[in-house]
Parts: sequence; structure tokens; C-alpha cells
Amino acid sequence: MEFAKIAERKVMGGEVPSLQNPAESSLTCPHCGTVMPANAAFCPACGWSMRLLPSGDRAAAALAYFTLIPAAVLLFLPAFRGHRFVRFHAWQSILIWGVFFVLTVIALLLSNVAAAMVFLLFGILASLAMLFLWIVLSIKAWQGERFELPWFGAWAESLSSRGLAHDRRSVVNRTEPEA
Repeated sequence: MEFAKIAERKVMGGEVPSLQNPAESSLTCPHCGTVMPANAAFCPACGWSMRLLPSGDRAAAALAYFTLIPAAVLLFLPAFRGHRFVRFHAWQSILIWGVFFVLTVIALLLSNVAAAMVFLLFGILASLAMLFLWIVLSIKAWQGERFELPWFGAWAESLSSRGLAHDRRSVVNRTEPEA
């Protein structure tokens, strides 16, 4: 309907209207897919921040994927307790590395009992897959993307949100006057 009005104005007035292309003046939320104005700071549907993350947060999130130790340290550092992006990546890293280590121990135990060559090949493939996953997740975190893996992403989201809710309650409790 609006296109017809624009075409009608063009023909009747002899001039090209100066309306912007709606695709250029809007963007899509990477979290929920909602289309919103290009100048929106937060997604109106899910509340996702549309601003570029600071490089310190992106570097910390990428650092979380190296092993379990940096991820655990980032969760306990007071400087990152309120940073949901960093907490999400730290939890996702802990979950991925934890499952990888558990599977490695199970494969080592089973290789002593049965088909050692099969478990050796499985171990090599799993290590290559983990290396590829580590590279992809580190790059995505450095780029400021919240890349959720299929089982681990939702679990990491709930763990990172739970920690933030607990921190908010403790801050509220500390600020209340004592009776």
C-alpha cells in the first residue's frame, strides 16, 4: 500500500521521494530474531543489549575457553560478577571441558578392558573436534557473539543468570538498614 503511494507521488510530483529503505533502518536481534529500529539500545522482545561489548569483556570471554582454570577464575573474580556475557562463556567453557574430561576418563578406562584401537581413534577424533570447537568458540567470544552450543548453551545461560540473581539479592540485603 505504501509503495503505491510512493509511486503515485513520484509520477504526480515528478520527484523521487526521500524515504529510507526499511531494511537499512532496522536490525535483527541476534538472540531472538526480532526486527527493531537501527538506533535501539536493547531488543524490545528479550532485552538483549545491542551495543558493542567492551574489548575487556570480549577478551575475558575468549580467555575462558582455554581450559577449566581461567573459566573458574573468571567466575570468582569480583570484576566480572555482573558481566553476563563473560559469565555465560565461562560457564559454557566449564561445561564443555567437564564433559570432555569425563568422556576421556571413561574412554581410558574402557580401553584397558576392550578394543584399545577403537578408543584410540575415538580419542584422536574427539581431540580434533575439541580443538576445532575451542577455536570457533574463542573467535566467537572475541567478536562479541554469544554462541550457544546445543545442550550446553541453555544450561550455561541458566547458571550465569542464577549467579547474577544471587548477587543482586546479596547486594539488596547488604544495603538494607539493620533493625
